[in-house]
Amino acid sequence: MKRQFIVGVIGGFLGIVTAIYVIFSSVSSDMTLSGVQAALFSSLGLMGAAIAGRETRFAGWMLLSSAVWITLSVPLAGTLNLLYWFMPAVVILGIAAVLCFLEPEEDTATLPEESY
Repeated sequence: MKRQFIVGVIGGFLGIVTAIYVIFSSVSSDMTLSGVQAALFSSLGLMGAAIAGRETRFAGWMLLSSAVWITLSVPLAGTLNLLYWFMPAVVILGIAAVLCFLEPEEDTATLPEESY
């Protein structure tokens, strides 16, 4: 297993658990909506972690966009206190994205054909 996969899965699950907590402890519909959006974007981070072994760059963009969109969905609730709850998941997803971008690209050139 690659580091990107493990860190991405940890960040995705942490984001989903935090989103479920926010949904069930919300006092307004805006907080509920913010929690639902964060859960959806955390699942995007899980999908990015799942393909980190094969499509490293694309997985990095998925993980990075997941972290950014979770951060942007928090002010929707009208309070920035939720940012403290989601910040660990955002940071971990960002670290997984950086690990994906630091991975060297594999050379996909085909082998020369043998002459018969």
